[in-house]
Amino acid sequence: MGVLSAIRGAFGTKAAGSGAPTVLTIPPLGSMPSASGVLVSQATAMGVSTVYACVNRRAKDVARCKPRLFKPTADGGRTLVTDHPVVKLFKRPNRRQTWFEFMMQMMGAKLLRSNAFAVILRDHRGDPIELIPINPDCVVLLESVDGQVFYQINRLGLFQMSVLQGQPIAVPSEDVLHVMDMSFNLLAGVATLGLARDSIGLAMTQEQQAARFAGNSTCPSGVLQTDKKLTSESAARLKASWDGMVSGIQNVGRTAVLEDGLKWQQLQLKATDLEFQNARGFQIGDNARFFDVPLSMIPGGMMTSPSKITPAEEEQSYVNRTVMPDLDMWEQKIARAFDLDLDDIEVDFDETCLLRADITARYNSYRVGVLTSILTPNEARASEGLAPMEGGDKLLAPINLAALGSDATGTAPDGAGRPEAGTLPTTEPGATEPLAGDTGE
Repeated sequence: MGVLSAIRGAFGTKAAGSGAPTVLTIPPLGSMPSASGVLVSQATAMGVSTVYACVNRRAKDVARCKPRLFKPTADGGRTLVTDHPVVKLFKRPNRRQTWFEFMMQMMGAKLLRSNAFAVILRDHRGDPIELIPINPDCVVLLESVDGQVFYQINRLGLFQMSVLQGQPIAVPSEDVLHVMDMSFNLLAGVATLGLARDSIGLAMTQEQQAARFAGNSTCPSGVLQTDKKLTSESAARLKASWDGMVSGIQNVGRTAVLEDGLKWQQLQLKATDLEFQNARGFQIGDNARFFDVPLSMIPGGMMTSPSKITPAEEEQSYVNRTVMPDLDMWEQKIARAFDLDLDDIEVDFDETCLLRADITARYNSYRVGVLTSILTPNEARASEGLAPMEGGDKLLAPINLAALGSDATGTAPDGAGRPEAGTLPTTEPGATEPLAGDTGE
């Protein structure tokens, strides 16, 4: 039975000739050798817990921020845009993913490879209808003599072959959403994996060493001694018997029975062995620095300055320093890729979900916002997902606050200001009348 026949049997006649199993992992592309001797790629790097935690945290935080379109108004405000084709992409970027899933994949590519690519599929009017994310290891940038840029895309799997069948092998830049980090040539970002390959490779080596230590007892806690001379066969037999008895995590705690005058001599751990765990701990912080994620944001991490900063301040610092630049980058790139800036339309990612405090702090901030005429009651209720109340769309102010020189109604009080020479104030606010016998001349 051939491969095609096997596929037909597995997927039925309806999908005959068009179905094939997919790989549920990162393709092992773009591997780079590190100084430690291990190959570093997207797949191997994500096996390092620190790299996984940093990439996962930043990608999820950006994906949580919902994008919106706004149009500035003449009075300095802005109105929400709901009828633009890009708005539909924020809900369903393509036929397979939600926006959260799409952004997770794009951010993962940007963090690891410093470049995120998505092919823009358009309808017959030129409006965008789908964004197809592409693994950056499958993209090669091409430059033409007239300065144009094209993206040569290697299709991975039948799905990409199908959805991109209407696209040329070299896709023009206007049909590719390309988000990149720091670049040295204007065209592509410098891959984080390339810069951090030795740091990540060292963490991978330490992880493998620790695993082999647990599995094979590479650093023995003692030796077997005897006064008798052992033949090679006897030594090999004893070694095999001992390894089968005590080596491996599954044999921890088993009782060994010694024979023929054998004695167990316990060994002391060397200083280098004691420092091994400290070295692994240092590598966690070294990897985290490449992704600009504080240790307190990593599961199982720690506060960087426990005596000087609170968890809320650390969270605020992380959002301001790490997440906000990501959001600014996406806002500007989306506006440019779809020419929204030419139509005076702004892209805004709502980051309030990342700064959501406990209920007491939130309610106190709402109270201050309403009392200082910054928020209306209904705006505060909307932030908590509550229905608006009647009359709650007006800005309120305490009755003991008014403009200088005015009462609560905004009109000048009795006798306000200095009357002109030869006049006396009347009972009407701000009005004066001439003195008796004064002609005003």
